[in-house]
Amino acid sequence: MRKAFAIGLVFLVSASPGFAVEGFEGRPTTNNLWMPTGHTLNQGEFTVGIGSIGFGVTDNVQVGTNVLLFLFQYYNANAKVNLIELPDMALAAGVDLGHFDLDLLDDPDDKISFTSLSPYLGFTRNLTENTDLHLAGQLTHFSGDVEIEDAEVEWSSTGTSLSGGVEYSFTHKTKFLAEGGYDFTFEGFRLGGGVLFGWEKFRLKLGVGYYNPKDVSGGFTLPVIGLWWRFMG
Repeated sequence: MRKAFAIGLVFLVSASPGFAVEGFEGRPTTNNLWMPTGHTLNQGEFTVGIGSIGFGVTDNVQVGTNVLLFLFQYYNANAKVNLIELPDMALAAGVDLGHFDLDLLDDPDDKISFTSLSPYLGFTRNLTENTDLHLAGQLTHFSGDVEIEDAEVEWSSTGTSLSGGVEYSFTHKTKFLAEGGYDFTFEGFRLGGGVLFGWEKFRLKLGVGYYNPKDVSGGFTLPVIGLWWRFMG
């Protein structure tokens, strides 16, 4: 649960309303609530939260990691490539790499290390002037001394999955987000909704999510909290 706590607080910083100038103009969302979209960062653009770091290598390639999670022995890196970028649609491919420990179901005092490799596709389609549809599919391979099914599932555990989401722009500084998906590895649905506020350099995301993987009584209900800088580019 240490990782769950860290992930839930990973972007907490303070923002200033003095930057409320441009909103989301020229900076499309790279993730909806959780799922990836078809967009990437602009060339030379940075995102910086507490732990999370992203950089736009070109207008079509971004890389990132979360250095805070390294303190909790969750080693991670990610890369994303924009394949198509049109006024009404976008398509991206990416990969997440992680190395982490999970408790065994038969012996909670024993931890087993796993390495995960997760290639994915993210697709975004503009439905109306204010509404975008997001679709994503992820294929995850776990390697470890035991099968991933023998480990205790945490709320952050993500395997092979399909997701869909909607992004509605209420104003040029406020978006409403909703999404749902099914995880085939851990046999559970993930649902959530929230609001995303955008200033010239800051983003604030607030919401709530629910995840009910197999063999977890009652599932996981948790807040979605994100606050980060997005600048340059």
